[in-house]
Amino acid sequence: MPYPGQHDVRAWGPPGMHGGGPWGPPWMRGDLDPEQRRRMRAAMLTVPATVLAVIALGGSAVADHFSNPPRPLDTLGYLLLLVAPACLPATAFGRRAGAVAGIVAALAVGTYLLLGYAFGPVVLPLVVIVVVLGAGRRRALSWTVAGLGMAAVVARGFTDASARPTAAVVWTTALLVGGLLGEGARGRSERMRAVQSARVSREEAAATAERLRIARELHDVLAHSLSAISVQAGVGLHLMDREPERARDALRNIRTTSVDALDEVREVLGILRAEGEPAPREPAATAPADAVPALLDAARAAGITVDDELDAAVLAGLDADRATVLVRVLQEALTNVRRHAGDGARVAASVRSESGVVRLEVADDGGAQGGREPQRDGAAGFGLRGMRERVEALGGTVEAGPRGTGWAVVVELPRGAA
Repeated sequence: MPYPGQHDVRAWGPPGMHGGGPWGPPWMRGDLDPEQRRRMRAAMLTVPATVLAVIALGGSAVADHFSNPPRPLDTLGYLLLLVAPACLPATAFGRRAGAVAGIVAALAVGTYLLLGYAFGPVVLPLVVIVVVLGAGRRRALSWTVAGLGMAAVVARGFTDASARPTAAVVWTTALLVGGLLGEGARGRSERMRAVQSARVSREEAAATAERLRIARELHDVLAHSLSAISVQAGVGLHLMDREPERARDALRNIRTTSVDALDEVREVLGILRAEGEPAPREPAATAPADAVPALLDAARAAGITVDDELDAAVLAGLDADRATVLVRVLQEALTNVRRHAGDGARVAASVRSESGVVRLEVADDGGAQGGREPQRDGAAGFGLRGMRERVEALGGTVEAGPRGTGWAVVVELPRGAA
C-alpha cells in the first residue's frame, strides 16, 4: 500500500515500467487472476505457434520435394509436424501442463526424424519451446526438452546416410542456443523481480519512516503544549481567589499555548490529508529557529527561571532541518524540566557554534525540592529516545544525564550536510 499522498507506481507507472498498470502486458495487469493471466499468455502464444506451423509444414514439404529422404512425407508426417507448434501455447498453463507439452513436442519431433522424413525446419518449433520454458523459470524442463531434441537430431545423423551433417550440426547448435537464451531470459526476469522487491521494500521503509516522523512531531507538540497547559491551569486554580489578575494571565497563556499547539498539529496532520503530492522524506520545518525565544518565554510564564545564552547568528544560520531538530530538542528538554522539576526550577540554556558544530545545552538545578528523579532512557523515555533519533539522523550526538541535583541535555549537530 502506498503511504499518504503517494501514488501506487506499481499500478500507474510510466509505459513499460514495472510491467504493471494499464500500459503493461495484459497478463501482468493487477486486475487479472492467475488463471486469466495463463489464458492470456496462451492466447498471445497462438500467433507465433501458427507461424511456426506454417514454416514447419512448408519447409518440410520443400525439403521432401528436393531431397531423397528414406520415407516420403505422408499424412503421419504432416501430423507430427503440427504437434510441436500446437504444444507451444500449452506451455503457458502451469508447470504440469508445460512439462507434458514440452515432452510431447520433443517426442513428436524425435519420432518424425527417426522415421526418416525429410530433414526440414521441424526442429524450429522445438527451439522456441525450449526458450519459452527456460524464460518461464522451468530450467530443468527446458534443458530436458533440448536434450531430447539434440539426441533425436544426432541419432538421425547416424542412422541416415543421406542426411547432411551440416543440418545435424545446425539444429543441435540451435537447440543449445535456445537453452542458453532461456537461461538469459530467466536471469533477467529474476533480476527484475529482485529490483521490484527492493523497490517495494524501500517504499515500505519510507512509509514506516514517515509514520515515525509524524509520531515524533505529534509527541513533541502535544507533550510540550499539554505540559504547559497543565502547569498554567494549576497556577490559575491556585491564584483564582487571591490574585484573580494573575489567574486571568494563566488562562490567557493556556489559550495561546492551545492555539499554537492546534496550529502545529494541523500542519503535521495536513500531510496526511494532502492528495496528489508525494510524501515528504525530510523532517518538516514546523518550528523554525526563531521559535527558540518563544519557547523560553513560555517556560518563564510557567514559573521556571531561565538563564539563556543564545547566539542569534548561529540560530539564523541554521538550515531548516537542523533548526527543526534544535527547537524540538529544546522543547522536549523544557517540557521534561516542568514535568520532573516543577515550579521554581532554574534552567540554563545556551546555543553556540564551536568548530563547525552547533551545541545546545539545557541544564536545570532540580527544582525547589533540590533534586529530581532521573529520567530513564527506556520504555517510558520516548521523549529522550525521540531526541536521539532526530539528532543522530543528522549526524549529531546527544548526551543526557544527571548533573548535580538536576539534569542536563547536551546536543551537538554538524553544520554541514550529514
